Amino acid sequence: MSRVCHDGRGSQPQTEAFAPGRHVETDQDLVAAADFAPEPTAVAAARCFVRDTLVSWGLPGIDGRVTDAVLLASELVTNAIVHAGTPVQLTCRMSGATVEVSVLDRHPARVIPDPPGAAADADRPSGRGLLLPAALSSSWGVTYAAAAKMIWFRLGPDAIAADHAATVIAESLACADRPGEAGQAAADPGASRDLLRLGYDELLGHAVTQAREAVAADAAYALIADEDGELKMRAAAGRGGPRLAVGETGADSAGMSTFLDLYNQFAAGGADLAQVQNEPLRSLLTVPFQAEGRVTGMLAVAAAETDRFTEADLARVQQVADQVAVPLERARLTEHDRVRRARLSFLAEASDLLAGSLDQEKTIALAAQLVVPRLAAWCAALLPDDDGTLRPAYVWHADEALVDTLTSLLNEGPGPEVAPGEGARQWPLTVPAAGPADRAAAGLAADPAWCFPLVARDRSLGTLVIGRPREGALAREAVELAEDLTRRVALALDNARLYSEQRQATNALQRSLLPPELPDIPGIELAAGYEAAGEGNEVGGDFYDVFEATPGRWRFAIGDVCGKGPEAAAVTGLTRHALRILAREGHDVPTVLERLNALIVDEGSRARFITLIHGELVPASGPGDATAVSLVCAGHPPPLVLRAGGGVEAGAPSQPLLGVLDGVTFEQSTIHLLGGDLLLCVTDGVTERRSGDRLLDDDDGLRQLLADCPDLNAGSVVARIQRAVRDFGSEPPADDLALLVLRGV
Repeated sequence: MSRVCHDGRGSQPQTEAFAPGRHVETDQDLVAAADFAPEPTAVAAARCFVRDTLVSWGLPGIDGRVTDAVLLASELVTNAIVHAGTPVQLTCRMSGATVEVSVLDRHPARVIPDPPGAAADADRPSGRGLLLPAALSSSWGVTYAAAAKMIWFRLGPDAIAADHAATVIAESLACADRPGEAGQAAADPGASRDLLRLGYDELLGHAVTQAREAVAADAAYALIADEDGELKMRAAAGRGGPRLAVGETGADSAGMSTFLDLYNQFAAGGADLAQVQNEPLRSLLTVPFQAEGRVTGMLAVAAAETDRFTEADLARVQQVADQVAVPLERARLTEHDRVRRARLSFLAEASDLLAGSLDQEKTIALAAQLVVPRLAAWCAALLPDDDGTLRPAYVWHADEALVDTLTSLLNEGPGPEVAPGEGARQWPLTVPAAGPADRAAAGLAADPAWCFPLVARDRSLGTLVIGRPREGALAREAVELAEDLTRRVALALDNARLYSEQRQATNALQRSLLPPELPDIPGIELAAGYEAAGEGNEVGGDFYDVFEATPGRWRFAIGDVCGKGPEAAAVTGLTRHALRILAREGHDVPTVLERLNALIVDEGSRARFITLIHGELVPASGPGDATAVSLVCAGHPPPLVLRAGGGVEAGAPSQPLLGVLDGVTFEQSTIHLLGGDLLLCVTDGVTERRSGDRLLDDDDGLRQLLADCPDLNAGSVVARIQRAVRDFGSEPPADDLALLVLRGV
């Protein structure tokens, strides 16, 4: 518990409290405040704090104000801890003979105080926190801020001026919205009384206090019309009075039906006359809040007496309403603009985050985490399975312990049926009838939930479901914001879906351009490697192939088609299949390349030039014999031969590439691979790997790299070269790469 005391004429904290029995000057305001954690021991501590504080200010312990203040503070602190569950700030104030106590919590749920004379069950064991102030205090009320609410009461003569009371309450609530400033008085009370500087809820609290004081009413209410024209109670202040016997009036305790009837009459009559309507044992007077000729709400005062109010009272209450109407409208517009800016900022940030993901699972998870806890207590993305049934793809709750329970409810219960053209609508989350439901499941099922169809490009992708606890149902602004967010989520999800489909198609096409597996060749160890550049969403032009052309003779090829995408893939497929057909027809290596070149040139402007190494391999006939390799290098990086002794040499000279010159002829080179000798063929994704202005193959870099691999098998050579390519530059490789290694054994 923390405590601070100060007097009402300055903002300096007082370090010494008054001793019991000391005389208190009537013009001196005394203030003491304490903070309590939301735990059971706080109630007893609050009682001690109030008693000790008032006694230290000179009030006898048996004084009725002390005992009543202790009782009321105990009830209000209990209510705040049980129902709000947030830290509580308790403030005691004494001005002259009047004691004022306020209890502030940070759960701004709206409560509607019962007017004097409302029917109530006096025997109920709990819930008397708002009935006791009406019975014991000289005045009491409830005031709201954006992040807190305060319930206050006064005991003794109502000596605190209405303006000063409104200022004190506004200061306390402002401190609640600015953590760390609780208990500090405003340096300039006059500035706090300036209506144009008060917030929207502070103005309403000021209005009800002023209206009640102006006509000595028992209670005052401020009702504001929402966007649908429905009146909502926003502030109330009450004075304790004679209690009516239970059952003396059949009117509703909050008087809401009377308020609504009068509001309808205002709307029909142009809202130009305030009206007075009496009920048995009750008087009610209402006036409109008007700004720029528009009725924005209603200010009402009530009394337990019949015929209590006069025309003069009507004028006084109307004067209060007129005084705050313009500042109230200005504050409303300011708040509306703030909400609009916050909404745009939230949507802009959400759009950036969603646009940065092209993964469906990450997009769904991100959407749920944007909703929780900003807009709702929980969120679930329901996507159709193979049968078209909506199933939870991702579930998130502000309380992670409830995620599994919520997932079970969504899986076992019937899913929502939302047509693509529909907007947001409420949907009941049901508990399965079979078996008893635990408390957590029942609580989740009682939460109101809203469904939003996920629709993008006229395609239904699923449904987004969001829910909040019953005491915090989604407001209109939150629903509209969730609708806007859902549209962005749907578009991001559809983009991720399209990207995933494109990537799957690309991978399937790329796999079709490579051999499913390498064949077993007697006396030769084979290894190959392929890596696509970028995110792998585009088909590359690099390829390799190894196949048996005729019994005992094997062909291999590694090439690079100019460009990427479907056009390059088409030429790659044509080249790979043409090589196999021509080789199996018995053509030698140079003839195969000459015919392939003619075929590509005949394609005209659609043709893509190709660099290619094509060779024929004849395994050794016996132990100690060499494997003969005949090959042609057509515009490709020259093949390298690593001898068992460690020397590196070129395997074949480079000749013209394919698809550029018509009628070109080729000459083959022949090399022999003994045991331990190795032939390396790579594409330019290896030789032209860049690090700044330097290439990997500058100064015979690939030769030096291969020279360090004399004792490695074919697979290890491929792995070392791939690692060297990745490590050569700080940026990811910009080109695909393919490697083919043949090693004599």
